[in-house]
Amino acid sequence: MIYTVTLNPAVDQTFEIEKLVLNDTNRVLASRTEPGGKGINVSRMLKELGEETVALGFLAGGIGRYIEHTLQNQEIFCDFVHTRGQTRTNITIIDHKSTNHTILSDRGPETAHRSVDELFIRLKRHIKDGDWLVIAGSIPPLIEPDIYARIIAFARAVGARTTLDADGSALSLGIEARPDLVKVNRRELERLLAREVRGDASIISAARKLHSRGLPTVIVTMGARGCVGVNDEGVWRATPPRITGTSAVGAGDAFVAGVVMTLKRGGSLSEGLRLGTAAGAATYISPGIRPCSRRDVEALLDKVEVMAFKRPCRSKQGA
Repeated sequence: MIYTVTLNPAVDQTFEIEKLVLNDTNRVLASRTEPGGKGINVSRMLKELGEETVALGFLAGGIGRYIEHTLQNQEIFCDFVHTRGQTRTNITIIDHKSTNHTILSDRGPETAHRSVDELFIRLKRHIKDGDWLVIAGSIPPLIEPDIYARIIAFARAVGARTTLDADGSALSLGIEARPDLVKVNRRELERLLAREVRGDASIISAARKLHSRGLPTVIVTMGARGCVGVNDEGVWRATPPRITGTSAVGAGDAFVAGVVMTLKRGGSLSEGLRLGTAAGAATYISPGIRPCSRRDVEALLDKVEVMAFKRPCRSKQGA
């Protein structure tokens, strides 16, 4: 089973407009309201691809109940801890003229530490040897940033494999627990390393450096330029076909779903990068406000180019 943990979920509101004009009324051409949060997005993509998944984490208030009911209607099993306050709302404004995406991201409700204790009770109820656990997104206020490291350590103790997709201190502390897979984008990588990372050679070098610190698999996504993946067997670069899209919201999460699903089913990293890249691209090019479908993903699979680099990388496990 693939489980996802979303500690700071959201309702994602997306508005498409012709041109964003400040200090004036902007007419909305199309809009969409969907459950959001990285782990939740991963679960929804997994379900669309035919993989069973369970969504865990925190939800609060009426917005939280809306998210839970929506997921249940999509036949995604949920076991969230309900907390005080109100689950946040994030707003994305898509400007057709400039193709810019403006995102207003709320910080989320303050979450009591006792909710963390309840979360671990539920994790212990579900997670077992051979499962995959995707831990993704931001951490709500009042929760310590080492929470992801604690979850990763717990999962390893029961024989489960983990994927971490985070930023800032949640990422830097999380990787110290050595998750099985770390996925970052270029900007997250730059913040983690506290230096600029430009160009394929620099990105590959940085990914190899993280891998050498005992991280079994490191993936760096680069938007329309594709991604780089590193593990003990080698280095791969996956490139999507030339595409024109409207919204990148959720594309990275769809990518994670494709990779983890492939690995869970015994596939290789290169195969995972192909499916993940196709899922991310399908999310990006879905017309208007329609979410992508399994058919969209399958139509792009053969158009994704995956190139292997010759030199293998051996991680220093236990270093």
